Amino acid sequence: PLQRREPSASRRPPMRHGLRSLAIAAGAIAGASGGLVSRPHAFSASAPAAISRRASSVHASVAISKPPLPEVVERAPATHPAFELVRVEMVDEYTIKVATYRHRQSGAEVISAQADDENKVFGIAFRTPVEDSTGVPHILEHSVLCGSAKYTSKEPFTELLKGSLQTFLNAFTYPDRTCYPVASCNTKDFYNLVNVYLDAVLSPRAKRDPTVFAQEGWHYELDAAEEPLTYKGVVFNEMKGVYSSPDQLHYRALKKALFRGHPIYAIDSGGDPRSIPTLTYDAFADFHRRYYHPSNAKIYVYGDEAELPTAERLALLESWLAEFGSSRGGGDEQIPWQPAEPEPYEVSEPYPVDAAAAAAPTQFVTLGWLFPPSPLEPSKKLAWGVLNDLLLGKPSAALQQPLLASKLGSAVVGGGYGASLQQAAFSVGLKGVAPGDEAKGRVSALILETLDSIAESGFEQSAVEASMNTIEFRLRAASASPMKGLSFMMGALSEWVYGRDPIEPLRFEEALASLKEDVARRGGAVFVELLRESVLENRHRCTLSLVPEPQLGGWLQAAEEQELSAVRERLSAGELKALEEETRALRAAQAARDDPADLAKLPTLSTSDLTASTKSIPIEVDEVAVAGGGRATLLTHELPTDGLVYLNVGFDLARLPIDDVPYVPLLCRMMSELGTDTLDETAFSRTVSAQTGSLGVSTMTSAKPRPGGAAGSPDEAVAMLMLSGRAVADKAPQLFDLAADMLASTQLDNAERAVAMLKQSLARAEAAVVSSGNSYASAALAARFSLCGSVDEMLGGVSQLHTLRGALEQAQGDWPALLARLERMRSALLSADGAVVNLSADEQSLATTAAHVPRLLGRLPSAAAPSDGGWAWSAGGVLVPSHEGLQVPTQVSYVAKALPIFQPGERICGSTSVVSRYLRTAYLWNTVRVQGGAYGCNLAFSRLDGRATFSSYRDPNLAATLEAYDGTGAYLRSNPLGPSELSKAIIGAVGELDAPQSVDARGVTSMVRHLLGVTEEERQIWRDEVLATTAADFVAFADRIDEVAARGSVAVVASESAIAEANVALPEAARLQAKAVL
Repeated sequence: PLQRREPSASRRPPMRHGLRSLAIAAGAIAGASGGLVSRPHAFSASAPAAISRRASSVHASVAISKPPLPEVVERAPATHPAFELVRVEMVDEYTIKVATYRHRQSGAEVISAQADDENKVFGIAFRTPVEDSTGVPHILEHSVLCGSAKYTSKEPFTELLKGSLQTFLNAFTYPDRTCYPVASCNTKDFYNLVNVYLDAVLSPRAKRDPTVFAQEGWHYELDAAEEPLTYKGVVFNEMKGVYSSPDQLHYRALKKALFRGHPIYAIDSGGDPRSIPTLTYDAFADFHRRYYHPSNAKIYVYGDEAELPTAERLALLESWLAEFGSSRGGGDEQIPWQPAEPEPYEVSEPYPVDAAAAAAPTQFVTLGWLFPPSPLEPSKKLAWGVLNDLLLGKPSAALQQPLLASKLGSAVVGGGYGASLQQAAFSVGLKGVAPGDEAKGRVSALILETLDSIAESGFEQSAVEASMNTIEFRLRAASASPMKGLSFMMGALSEWVYGRDPIEPLRFEEALASLKEDVARRGGAVFVELLRESVLENRHRCTLSLVPEPQLGGWLQAAEEQELSAVRERLSAGELKALEEETRALRAAQAARDDPADLAKLPTLSTSDLTASTKSIPIEVDEVAVAGGGRATLLTHELPTDGLVYLNVGFDLARLPIDDVPYVPLLCRMMSELGTDTLDETAFSRTVSAQTGSLGVSTMTSAKPRPGGAAGSPDEAVAMLMLSGRAVADKAPQLFDLAADMLASTQLDNAERAVAMLKQSLARAEAAVVSSGNSYASAALAARFSLCGSVDEMLGGVSQLHTLRGALEQAQGDWPALLARLERMRSALLSADGAVVNLSADEQSLATTAAHVPRLLGRLPSAAAPSDGGWAWSAGGVLVPSHEGLQVPTQVSYVAKALPIFQPGERICGSTSVVSRYLRTAYLWNTVRVQGGAYGCNLAFSRLDGRATFSSYRDPNLAATLEAYDGTGAYLRSNPLGPSELSKAIIGAVGELDAPQSVDARGVTSMVRHLLGVTEEERQIWRDEVLATTAADFVAFADRIDEVAARGSVAVVASESAIAEANVALPEAARLQAKAVL
């Protein structure tokens, strides 16, 4: 229910092939950073089957107590005659026991991990090296989930989405491997997911049925002989969206440039839209035959030994692997090393920009170094994680600070160090650089000169201590994630796929102890030596310039049209007629409902497998007296935090005048990053890093429901400025002191840094509106319907771009005026009276931590400064529909339509969540994604204010998608749900209610419920109504959703040509009013 914005975060799209939080956790486990690649590791297939347990004798600076070894972990792993037990090891860092097996007959490699964790994880991965940029592994990743030999419905993946308690269900395509992970806390559900996924990857319908390839990959589409020929396909459209994003093009160009000539990494496994239509079905099917075989598989199973015994895990795998031998007759799946280049070189690539954009086009300039062709040792990988933080981990870091201060560009790019591919690399640069070789040369020279200077002067001890603590905290905190089992799998695969030790990425104590010892002896020289060795003395250096080309988008579109026209001209009348019939046949197949007999083959849960009661989060509510007679609220949550303390401090944003709200993101970022009255930015940043796990200021907003589960009033909202931090319990005093410093003592008078922040934020927002247009379209609509939506849009919608541009101009031309505004805003917000303090800690730490709260509040003003706060909102947007076209340079569209379908005070029933979720996974999936070719689609329904919002993602259509939205009510009436479908819909909705959360997220969720006034009784009533949903509730919802069709407003993010084309098809009253965004 809550929108949370970090001060420097851009909007990110929903991703089917990757989750950011998972990537962060997996990267932490692997010690990797956010660069081009994320570091490799090692598999020892011949290691003896002996149990080894490694422990470090060096005390960690981040001291977290470890409980006794759980019985479910202590048990000895089972054996099975079909499997050779290769080795068994304890990973003390995360309290898991890992057994490695080899399937004797097929050669499949298996990891079985025993953990005290209710969330069970399975994954199977294959090395999938590519030979061209047709996207074959990416298309195959989509396609194998569209039916299989045993589970013959059209899309078992979506059936699982509809009716599973899954906590994770996805697939990932990497440049050299493809992964299929699933997770569930329910044992029966987990086995169901595993069975469906194993049949999908080993025996998919796609290798026998070309219509799957046509749907998911590409096909010609022709509605009538006289009409133009077009390309359609889910992956084709997805990659058109990717190739519309300058940031995505930069990543791909950098990988290609660093690995120039490499048979795998120099091409795009995701698929280049220009190459995808050259992929044939035979080549697609052959790729599966060559690589999707157990002899090329890495299989991972993780869970509680009591609920998921190893013997059962192995027996299940044997039932699927027994039919396979060790030979598949495929090609060599080994990944070759890239030889070192003898001399530095330069590469230039174009990227599309809008010729009509208000801002002048700019280039990306990046320097990248590819490391030598050999694996890195564990201690060196960990050291590189620390070095990356020293160089780029924060705005005051040794390399990032001079790059930002140079004013040569708007934001730092490249990501630094990483190694998820065969070889590690380091890359850094700037975007927003003036065009031309002179500017490119200045950026290149600055990077090289800065690195040379760092090597000469070294790193200060305080900086080293801060970065060491940051990396160590990140490693230890990984175990707090509810998806840690999945993160462990992704970390293991980063070495396993290269034939190296998959357990090594899970360990860090030995490498950390070695690094600490080395640092204690030599200080920052450890990292200077690493910098010299891997970067400064490394001749494999590429300078990449990504240059703007206003005509490129038009050229690409024209080339595609000419190509299709040439194909059309080669076809005879009979062939054109056949193509028409193929188009109709594919659409008919896509629209056809599954045979009930096929659906019945899928393993499912029943509603009797569900828990009837809600899960509560412990909370204690107290008041704390503050000076002047005021009171603050203290919320405490006793949770299993493993010795960590999580802190939130909130202040009411409604104290601000509404005109100040758009400037809150800038204020948040300045408070998070700048220095204080006593410490400059660098010193304060290092102190925060050395004493805490994290500390920063952001915003949290939410619509507010009325009591009893009724829709809230559109002019009521909860909006807060929120400080959030975490630390080990022993350092709670420092956490609270630093939090008070950040809130009350940040020195805002820093025009140079404000300008740099505004340039960075603007660059990120301009990139995000192209790549995540669905978020911006939905935000534009939300602003029409409620105060909360209006505030959200000001904070992170298209209007925020206008605020950033205006603030940047003011910061450069009249800084005192902008500073006065920011100071006034802070004074209006900060007050101990009315503050909300939220604490989550374990029983041992909670009481002692709470004792620091009065001191924190005492550092704040006892009352806020007078202001003209008080927000007003007009309901005009609800009464008069709008049709807005937000114009950006993109090859795809993002289409949204919305309206509140419940009136304020009208009670919202739990069944609405069942119906809206079902529509996402059934009707919209089939019409907008499968038939329409969009990469994603959604129906978001807010139980807080009753607003329904349709949206699509990377959509080749616009008018047709709006038509599909408007047909939702008719679909519900004409497709009554049978008992089986109804049961699946209920199960899927309960799965969303019970999604696992990290410990700190549970504390925040409980705080949110308190702020919104949501009681445990109301939550139980909602759950009861979800479980009691009937088919009649679906029909009743149809009348509600028809209101969106009749009176809803529309917002789309699309190209100028797509908007113009849609307006030809749309009725005059529904035509889009185009408005340039960039």
